[in-house]
Amino acid sequence: MLLGNKNAVIYGAGGSIGGAVARAFARKEARVFLAGRTLESLEEMAEQIRSAGREAETALIDALDETAIDEHADTPDFPRSDQRRLP
Repeated sequence: MLLGNKNAVIYGAGGSIGGAVARAFARKEARVFLAGRTLESLEEMAEQIRSAGREAETALIDALDETAIDEHADTPDFPRSDQRRLP
């Protein structure tokens, strides 16, 4: 339980590298928040993580849009981030 009770926000989580990072955090029992531009790939990744018994949430965000990231971070639902991977 290396990352148990920790949150990881991963931008670009629908891609191959971001997805690998998300799965790695989830394997270490972090709750992962997957953000990216393609909802379908984010949901697929979230389902993979959930099917392994871990927690995953998704958000549609363009990681290259600084304003969108700031707005996402300012929402009341945004988790306190313990780990963060930015593009």
